[in-house]
Amino acid sequence: MVLPPLADVRAWIQVPASVVSDDQLTQVLEAEAAIQAAACRVLVVNPLDVVTGPEAALTQALYRRVARQIAARGVPLGMLGADSEYGPARLSRWDAEVDRLEGPWRVMVFA
Repeated sequence: MVLPPLADVRAWIQVPASVVSDDQLTQVLEAEAAIQAAACRVLVVNPLDVVTGPEAALTQALYRRVARQIAARGVPLGMLGADSEYGPARLSRWDAEVDRLEGPWRVMVFA
């Protein structure tokens, strides 16, 4: 899989370079792409082609993975909203939208 351009990732997650540097965003993008590649049958895409079909779904899932990682940077111990009615809530381990987008290409491993 060819990684999407950093400018596209930054535009999708709407985080300026003053908040997350290009180096930090590149590290997160590469780490999340490696995790996605280990979990899914990632397809090789020609960078000159328009991304459609399964590649588009996997790219959207990758954007969400990166966005969650960037958002979680400021969340100590994965806890959210100490001001809610029932106290703080834990950041969910799974994103349902990532599961939906990656699901058809997820590799099942049996031990």
